[in-house]
Amino acid sequence: MNHTEGILEAIHRVRRAQFLWQQTSLKDRAERISRFANAVVEHRKALSDEIHYPSRSGYLETISAELIPLAQTAHWLGTCASRILRPRKTSRFSTPMWLGSLDSQIQRVPRGVVLILGTWNYPIFLTGAQLLHALVAGNGVIIKPAPGCEEVTSKLAQMCLECGIPEDLVGVIGSSVQDGESAMKLGVDHVVMTGSSRSGRLVLQQSIANLCSSTLELSGSDGVIVLPSADLERVTKLLRFGLRINGGATCIAPRRILVPESMLGSFTRMLKEELSQPQGEPWSTWITSASYEQLKPLVQTALSQGARMLVDWQCNPELGKTLDYPQPQTRWIPSGPVVLENVTPQMDLYGLDVFAPLMTIVAVRDIEQAIEYNDRCRYGLCVSIFGKHQQAAQLATRIRAGSVLLNDLIVPTADPRLPFGGRGESGFGVTRGEEGLLEMTIPRVISSRRGKWLPHSDLPQPRDEQLLDSLLQFQHSASWSKRMQGLKKLFASFRSNSNQKNE
Repeated sequence: MNHTEGILEAIHRVRRAQFLWQQTSLKDRAERISRFANAVVEHRKALSDEIHYPSRSGYLETISAELIPLAQTAHWLGTCASRILRPRKTSRFSTPMWLGSLDSQIQRVPRGVVLILGTWNYPIFLTGAQLLHALVAGNGVIIKPAPGCEEVTSKLAQMCLECGIPEDLVGVIGSSVQDGESAMKLGVDHVVMTGSSRSGRLVLQQSIANLCSSTLELSGSDGVIVLPSADLERVTKLLRFGLRINGGATCIAPRRILVPESMLGSFTRMLKEELSQPQGEPWSTWITSASYEQLKPLVQTALSQGARMLVDWQCNPELGKTLDYPQPQTRWIPSGPVVLENVTPQMDLYGLDVFAPLMTIVAVRDIEQAIEYNDRCRYGLCVSIFGKHQQAAQLATRIRAGSVLLNDLIVPTADPRLPFGGRGESGFGVTRGEEGLLEMTIPRVISSRRGKWLPHSDLPQPRDEQLLDSLLQFQHSASWSKRMQGLKKLFASFRSNSNQKNE
């Protein structure tokens, strides 16, 4: 059996298992998924030990950023999935007059076989949450892990078995790009992809060619708007957190900090203090050589155009090391934070999507200019606003992004109750939350006719035109006088019809 035949056989196995799984009651499916929370607890160290890329600081970061959110997701799905996916009936009281006695039910049915194209930066939470949503909705799942994530992905699949998920319902294929392309060509029903906007375009082209729907959770270059009423100590502490988490390999890390000119001096001084270790030295992480090569020329160009380093960028490519993560033979380089002030939207560095501890500080005159500058970025994943609640909440309604956070960064987006997705170059569709669960299904409508009244089954009669015209006028005219005219014509049509029958 060649490689393509192996993927095809995996899809066939999942499809056969899915046919039986969708017939399992929603309550039973939800109960099994809820067991996954305990499985996360039981396998927490084994899962964490499979995270090998050096920008992850250790078990503390894994348990807070991945394990706890995934366990909470399983618990939430077990509690709420039955309510969200239950059939919905139309009301008889709202049934249009011309439909007569019609009862309809809208059901949420699984898409079939869902292909998950995994990511390397959060392979436990992101892949795991998408997996659980797909399963509880009644789907079968094929996972193409990111390179380097093969073992942790297989562990997630094994944990499904421990929770009572049928053996063949989850299939894990190879981690190459070609494996994902083959799976789409060989026949899946929906694709969920987390990755760059460039990769998202390729996936979209392939899914369109095979008439396959997709959810694309893509790159981000998130903005932070600091209002004059903001608590700068709160802002700078959270920016330090956002810059450090996962070594900068986070799609919703704060990249563009829009600060009023009037408070720029105080802000930069406090941020510089926050970014220093107790001994006065900046902290360091690791970035890939690809990120370094992408970042270095843009930083140099920005400096030549008037930008300034808030802290010295400590980076020595000669001290790098080679790992098979996130691609085979990936070169990792030690790097400190890259924080530039006096950046403008005209610089190529502005709005850059890169997995590195990058932050740019942009001075703005007022709120209107902050909104203008934010809109110049083609990514729309998440924006944070800091300031008094009422003012920040009012501004949030004008922001083009999938998520808007008030007086916080990153963490609220891990709430399992909330959908997550972007706009523009950040993709479309959502994962997680009620909307993400519904996206793993398609609506099926079942309509039932009661009674014998079937006027559309009769041949057209001359009186039908006046009858329907008067009905339209009676039901939908803007003024009551025109509605009454329609009602009079409607009664006249009935009388005419009755007289013709008597004759």
